[in-house]
Amino acid sequence: MKKEEYLKKLKYLLMDMPGEDLAQIEDFYEELIFDGMEQGHTEEEILERLETPEEVAKKIRAEYGGLVVYTAKAKSKEKKTKQGYESSEMIHTVKVETENLRIQVRTIEDGPVRIYFKPQEGKDQVECEEKDGVFSFSHKRRLTLNLKSWLNLFMDFGILILELPMNFAGNLWLKTTNGTIRVNGLAGLAQGDIFSNNGRIRIENSYAEVLQVRSGNGRIELNNVRGEKLDASAGNGLINVKECRFPQQIALLTQNGAVTGRNIISDDIVMQTSNGLVTGTIIGNQNDYNISSTTRNGFNNLDNINEPDRRKKLTVRTHNGRIQIDFAM
Repeated sequence: MKKEEYLKKLKYLLMDMPGEDLAQIEDFYEELIFDGMEQGHTEEEILERLETPEEVAKKIRAEYGGLVVYTAKAKSKEKKTKQGYESSEMIHTVKVETENLRIQVRTIEDGPVRIYFKPQEGKDQVECEEKDGVFSFSHKRRLTLNLKSWLNLFMDFGILILELPMNFAGNLWLKTTNGTIRVNGLAGLAQGDIFSNNGRIRIENSYAEVLQVRSGNGRIELNNVRGEKLDASAGNGLINVKECRFPQQIALLTQNGAVTGRNIISDDIVMQTSNGLVTGTIIGNQNDYNISSTTRNGFNNLDNINEPDRRKKLTVRTHNGRIQIDFAM
């Protein structure tokens, strides 16, 4: 069985699930296969060790149907303010830290902060509390990583779902080890700090005044994300940012991987990698930018320029790769 056949059958078995959830499940298993191949395993080897689509679908349905709810205590009359969301008290900060678990953040129209997760007896240790406006959730899981246990981690479909009201305007702090993070639809964060040690981070259709995204060994993907300042850094992984606007600064830094910025807007842009190409399109006038760009081995379409009357900055660096940055009005 090939990857396409495996995913097609899994989608068919889960076709009655909500479209967004189904798309995320498909993305997850496709990413799982790609990640395994990046670690040196063949597609056939990974699919051979994965459970059948029927077994995976059964586990997913059991997981979604049996998630334990951890929630801030809600008052009978909840109040919304510009500063954040009131449940039992003002929630201004949400902190989630997990091990060997994937995090999915989604929004709801109304209601308290909630976390859905199903602990496994003998594997998971969970602590959850709300104190002084901070909603905290911590999770630890025992795991020794090798090929078999690495695949078992994903076949267990260990997932944590964080629900936030659309009007939540506080701080969000997420950290996971050996897991992916997906965020969608957050409209007014004051500050976001999102970190994955080994896993992809994907953020879409969201706003954070100050956003820091860090990945130790995984891709960072941002689509239609806005705010004032963005700092995205990946130790070993590509960075792909498109349709993003952060007027104060956009900084995209990685060691081993390509850096791509499509239709980005900022007065101070930094795009840097050691081994990989740097490409992108900047919305704006090239004549407004002071430009500093270097590559040792590759084509560079930018001319370096430093004039006092130019108020914007563009810095592009790579050691081994080409630089291709275009401007569009």
